[in-house]
Amino acid sequence: MLLALAPYGASLGLGIILVVGLGLGFALDANASVPPPFNRVSSVIGWMYFASWSLTFWPQIFLNWRRQSVEGMAIDFQVYNIPGFVGYAIYNGCFYWNPAVQAEYKALHDGHPNNVQINDVFFAFHALAATCITLYQCTIYTRGTQTVSLTCWVLTAASIVVCAAFYALTLLWPTSELFTLLNFLYLLSYIKLGVTLIKYTPQVYLNYQRESTVGYSIWGVLYDIIGGILSIGQTLMDSATTDDWSAITGNPVKFALGFVVVFYDLVFMTQHYVLYPCGDAVEEVQFLLKNQRRSSLSAVQETTFLIHV
Repeated sequence: MLLALAPYGASLGLGIILVVGLGLGFALDANASVPPPFNRVSSVIGWMYFASWSLTFWPQIFLNWRRQSVEGMAIDFQVYNIPGFVGYAIYNGCFYWNPAVQAEYKALHDGHPNNVQINDVFFAFHALAATCITLYQCTIYTRGTQTVSLTCWVLTAASIVVCAAFYALTLLWPTSELFTLLNFLYLLSYIKLGVTLIKYTPQVYLNYQRESTVGYSIWGVLYDIIGGILSIGQTLMDSATTDDWSAITGNPVKFALGFVVVFYDLVFMTQHYVLYPCGDAVEEVQFLLKNQRRSSLSAVQETTFLIHV
């Protein structure tokens, strides 16, 4: 069933983005802090980039399943995503649901509410779940010679220790002006931004080292760049229509993430379409033929064993 739908993946993906954006954008309440009709446009754009960024995970998951292998996908990339998306989920969830955080934010930004919307919350939790699925695939499918690098382990552990220590200080020193819940959430967001700045590097290097992007889904990259552009556009429109640029200064991570994503996606697109275009097709065919021969050989060996028995 899934393999039969593969040739229509592009059309299905774009259709999902439009249906989710228009459907949820009009069905749910628009952003009350943005004046009409821009609040409805902002809602549609927000759900469209939610759908785009959410779709980025599934082409890779599907590709790993189809090939029964994660060769060509940098495992470090997925490990970095865990602390990044855990922090991002907590950050968005608290900004959207926690009244104390909302009040503290308004007090620091002249009464303006934060610009975290429900689609930001849904995206963060969905991204964390999809990353866990991808990491699970890394444990059951062929990895080749890939392992998690020492640098990745050290940086991931360091980010967890720093966050845990900061949060402990907010509990032990509740009157502090530095160790507050709001600053803790900002710390999580900066770690998410830091993760995004470095997590793509292992994949860029792996593509360069192999001179191929086989095993790394280009469709995930294309959905990613669409989401990044829409995210930037929504933030700029919201700020311009409300004359409140604290949406950028007060939530710099959301704005910066869009630019970082677009930059790296352009690098991946250059690798896939310009630097290594022919090698991808040839290597993919060779990989599938090798797997087919391996499956046929296993079947012959199993039949031989049964005959002898």
